[in-house]
Amino acid sequence: MNEILSRWHQFVETQNADILEEILADEVKFHSPFVWKPKDGKKITIQILTMVTTVFEDFHYVREIIDGQNFALEFQARVGDLTLRGVDLIKIGENGKIIDFEVMVRPANALQALGMEMGRRLQSLES
Repeated sequence: MNEILSRWHQFVETQNADILEEILADEVKFHSPFVWKPKDGKKITIQILTMVTTVFEDFHYVREIIDGQNFALEFQARVGDLTLRGVDLIKIGENGKIIDFEVMVRPANALQALGMEMGRRLQSLES
């Protein structure tokens, strides 16, 4: 298994943001399922990924598809009473770090619940 993918799984297990500091490129682009325009940069990507690990319950990967430096990681989790499925699309750059991270989630009602909870938590950070 790719070292970066292995470290990503360690982050998911431990929620240790230091791992993200190590594996994300400074110029990483994060594509949220809620907005069209990606978020640029390591700092915001770490904030989002760290926060979402506290929102998801019973998170686990159900399938991995690996093509060179591109990974598609299918996951399942709960947000409140709703079960969701999603995919993390991860691209590793020539520098050996994650340069692109895109998340897709279904069904729509679970995506909406996730968005509301993430929004609530992001607002509390800004207050």
